[in-house]
Amino acid sequence: MRRTRLDRFCVGLLALLLWVATPAWSAPATPAPSLAAAEQQTLAEDASLDQLNARLDQVRQAVTTNANDDLLSQLRQAALQVQRQAADLGAQRATDLQRVADQLNVVGPAQADEPDSLTQQRRQLTAQQKSLSADQKQATDLSQSARDLSTQIVNLRRSLFNSQISSRAASPLSPAFWSSLIRPTDEDVARLSGLRSDAADAVASAFSAEHRWFFLSSLLAAILLWTLGRGVLERLLARLMVRWLPEGRLRRSALALGVSLATLCTIGGAVSLVRWGLENSAELSSDLASVTNHILTLVVFSAFVSGLGRAMLMLQRPSWRLPPIPDEVASALGWFPQVLALSLMLLLTVERINSVIGTSLALTLATNGLTALVVSILFIAALVSYRRTRRQHGLPRPSGLAGLIPFVVLVWALVILGALLTGFLTLAYFLTAKLLWISVVATCAYLMVTVFGDLCETLLSPRQPGGLALASALGLQQRHQAQASTILGGVGRTLMLLVAVMFAFMPSGTSPGELLMSLGDWDGSGGKVLGNLNLVPQDIFLAVLIFFVGLFAIRVLKRWLGERLLPDTDMDAGMRASLVTLVGYLGFLFLASLVMSTLHINLTSLTWVVSALSVGIGFGLQQIVQNFISGLILLTERPVKVGDWVSLAGVEGDIRRINVRATEIQMSDRSTVIVPNSQFISQNVRNVTMANALGVVGITLTLPLDTDASRVREILLAAYQHHEGILDAPAPSVTFKDITASGMVIAVSGYVAGPRQVGGARSDLLFNILAALREEGIALSSPQSMVLLKDNAQEGSASV
Repeated sequence: MRRTRLDRFCVGLLALLLWVATPAWSAPATPAPSLAAAEQQTLAEDASLDQLNARLDQVRQAVTTNANDDLLSQLRQAALQVQRQAADLGAQRATDLQRVADQLNVVGPAQADEPDSLTQQRRQLTAQQKSLSADQKQATDLSQSARDLSTQIVNLRRSLFNSQISSRAASPLSPAFWSSLIRPTDEDVARLSGLRSDAADAVASAFSAEHRWFFLSSLLAAILLWTLGRGVLERLLARLMVRWLPEGRLRRSALALGVSLATLCTIGGAVSLVRWGLENSAELSSDLASVTNHILTLVVFSAFVSGLGRAMLMLQRPSWRLPPIPDEVASALGWFPQVLALSLMLLLTVERINSVIGTSLALTLATNGLTALVVSILFIAALVSYRRTRRQHGLPRPSGLAGLIPFVVLVWALVILGALLTGFLTLAYFLTAKLLWISVVATCAYLMVTVFGDLCETLLSPRQPGGLALASALGLQQRHQAQASTILGGVGRTLMLLVAVMFAFMPSGTSPGELLMSLGDWDGSGGKVLGNLNLVPQDIFLAVLIFFVGLFAIRVLKRWLGERLLPDTDMDAGMRASLVTLVGYLGFLFLASLVMSTLHINLTSLTWVVSALSVGIGFGLQQIVQNFISGLILLTERPVKVGDWVSLAGVEGDIRRINVRATEIQMSDRSTVIVPNSQFISQNVRNVTMANALGVVGITLTLPLDTDASRVREILLAAYQHHEGILDAPAPSVTFKDITASGMVIAVSGYVAGPRQVGGARSDLLFNILAALREEGIALSSPQSMVLLKDNAQEGSASV
């Protein structure tokens, strides 16, 4: 049986959404004041200073502790609008002031015999200059006041959130929770009935004889765009990917991004068509217009969630699936993105309706608790389906971070359920919103990082056809091209991950738009001055989180430098190791300063620590500090580096690692000697491989005087030339060194690639030379000694 797709029903559900959210209570009542009535009208772009002052006073009067979060958010946007327009007016007045000052300079100072017209012009320009200066000062003060009011609203929102999140209410286990949803108060009924009446009037106007065909046409166009348009667009994208993109990961990642954007654009466009048709067919009240705006935003967000899920699972084209998800798991989880998106659209729309019309606190908390309950149950059901599928098909558990994600999500969902059952509905709703938001941000970050990395690999890597074509067109060397690809990919991924972390863990009560607006308005001058030591639990938690995340980031950076970037350069292994170590030290120092800044610790707060360290250095830490400074000198000046063969105070071996305090040297017997760094600075060090020195293999033989020296020379040279380790340049040489009582002394020498190869090459050559001499019948001189014998018949006779 063909499976019915859930999004086919979304159009009908969206049309019935207001009636589902608003129960059919019998007696309509007069609507109460709503949140939409408190919204301010949008200021004109050319508003005057008096209008901006009046608007700011209205916003200031509307800021009360009884205002909900949505009203406070709207008031903050109004304050920011005043602040921006006041700043623009101030900049315009500054330009006008400069123009008037230039005109005054042209007119010049007053003269005794100047014409009256010139005096009148100077007087007018001076008065205009004073007026513009006053306006500029007023605009600057107004901009600063609006900025301060915006900050106060943010602090008020956060304080309200902190007070609400710790409050308890009726849990879903109690009848009071469900009673708030089924039997709302009379005031809530009045508000909902007023909105339902507005919606009924709007729908009746849309289906009237005058507007019926226009509205039905927009509705039909929306349905066609939602259903047929998305499928056609996805198939067109797949064909374009196959035709224009090279085969590889870029094709898959680009298709996943295209599927997400296609779903978002088609569903968002369909809802926009319905809203456009309704607005042009009926007169919408302020509450209804606000609700439709919220519904449009929620549908776009739900469409984005559905599109991301479809792009990650890729059920239609399993071979194009971007993440390594088995087909069985993807099929088992195919329902989750669409059901989650549909549930969010329904539940959050009800919540937005409650927020717009300003329902009671009990109904608002119950709606938030119902949203948290449904979302947590959906996540747990998806995890159960994933676990069951993996066990049925014997699939292995994913390793690394991918294997940790299901456990974290399960614990998070169970915490939400625990908060719900204990009555902390606001806390449960906050955790649910964070779970959804972090999931969306993490999925988007994975998709964007993958697409960017695949794009850099395809266009810049010398191992890809696109990279080869670019290199030939620009005349780039493959090594430089590989370095550019690695650097660009690493920097881009890092920036994307930083933005994702910033969005995922943005402060409570702040929307993504407000965060971007705050970053855009930040000029670097509003930073908080670090004062004395003042620790609070929130700062301690944030500092600990930054510390561990920073350590992980430093490790990732060092691994990326050592395995990806530096191997593509001309640096030797020792230089690469020293640079990676130095980057690690600098990263740790930066992390320490960042943690201290998070804890609001100034250097003046550490004077007692510095004093204690100075005493400690004088008594027992002097050698440690000396070794630390010596280690930094070794990493910067590099008299020795990792991989060098050094000899120091009877210790000879390879340098394996340069640490902060000491250097590890591996001996020939594979043992490790720990040498303090200060000894490399204060003592004589023999660095055998500093200038890439060659190894010398020398052998000295003592032969009898009647030996054919020329033949011996030929045998020695042949043995050296035939050995694979001996270099051809410099060529081996044989030297007739001396004639002694034991015989003639002949020495032979040759070069190998490094000093570490001398011992093995010399052993091989001795075996070969002795065998060759034995075949030629040439013997080495035996050691001779003189022995004195004492005889009775003849004293002093000697025997040799």
